[in-house]
Amino acid sequence: MTPILQRLVIEAYRGVTGLELNELSPVSLIVGANNAGKTSILEAAALALRPDDLMQWISAVRYRDVDLALVDGLWSMFPGSRALLSESGSVSSPRLALKATLGGRERTIGARCTVTPFWARIGADSDLVLELSPRLEVEIDRGPTIVLMLPGATPPLKPSFNVLSVTPGTHYSTKAIITHLSRAVEEGRKKLAVDLLRIFDPDVEDLDVVLLPRREAVRVTHAKRGVVDFSSFGDGMRASAALALALARASQGVLLIDEIDTGIHKHMLRPVLKKVFDAALSTQVQVLATTHSLEAVDALLEAAGESATPEALSAFWVKPRDGRHEVRPYGYERLLRMREGGLDIR
Repeated sequence: MTPILQRLVIEAYRGVTGLELNELSPVSLIVGANNAGKTSILEAAALALRPDDLMQWISAVRYRDVDLALVDGLWSMFPGSRALLSESGSVSSPRLALKATLGGRERTIGARCTVTPFWARIGADSDLVLELSPRLEVEIDRGPTIVLMLPGATPPLKPSFNVLSVTPGTHYSTKAIITHLSRAVEEGRKKLAVDLLRIFDPDVEDLDVVLLPRREAVRVTHAKRGVVDFSSFGDGMRASAALALALARASQGVLLIDEIDTGIHKHMLRPVLKKVFDAALSTQVQVLATTHSLEAVDALLEAAGESATPEALSAFWVKPRDGRHEVRPYGYERLLRMREGGLDIR
């Protein structure tokens, strides 16, 4: 399997500067301490894959804080941007800069953000402009008009690549599970999710979306309990289902997973991540994931070894240092030797 995203360079994005990931593999792990920029790397990858998709920008805001005002969230994505003040006039951000190798082609993205407060918008067309061409203009309900302009992107932004994200909060969102499950059913790819649920509870028989008065719900058909609500199960089952459903939808694309071990007990990581690893390779899905868990690293090492595809796994340790980001790449063999020696690669 040849990965879609082969190289990612973050020259400036949020608090990340001078970071370069080379020779990304079909399954790549990002490890490092808190506030090392791991989540920002996933966001930058999503923007590199689909820079003219407004939802990628909005998702980067909502994944961090569902309640944050969109204008503040978008502004914070730009490097070195101070918090917006109510008395500020029109202000422009420093430049966001990304480079990527996608399917063997180079893409460069540069962007600035300009914000004009409502009291200063005399004759202005919008509250917030992302100077990112083509020009894409979308009006957000009860919010600012957001304009995307991408004149500096090379080559032309097409093709866009299929990219999905899973965050530590995805499995807590019934809406997210319903969206993923509905698409997986539509595309005939629900089986993986059910198989992962059976790792935790072998009596699980099926997983469905049901339409109820004024709402939708997720139901599990259980051999002993009957038809029960998905929310009656624990974090591990819900997190595994979220992973599996997103993986099913990301076929021949890229799946970005923030904290791949979230909600899953360390003793369950090996069987769960083995299925995730095998399914990713069989469905041609590139996985880029972050983790703080040595058990997750060891589980994926075992999965790569058992599948006889050790070259499919790599890891990158990242750390801010002297105003830039240091990166240490680990191929499978080096990663295995380090873990067998008891070294903590986090």
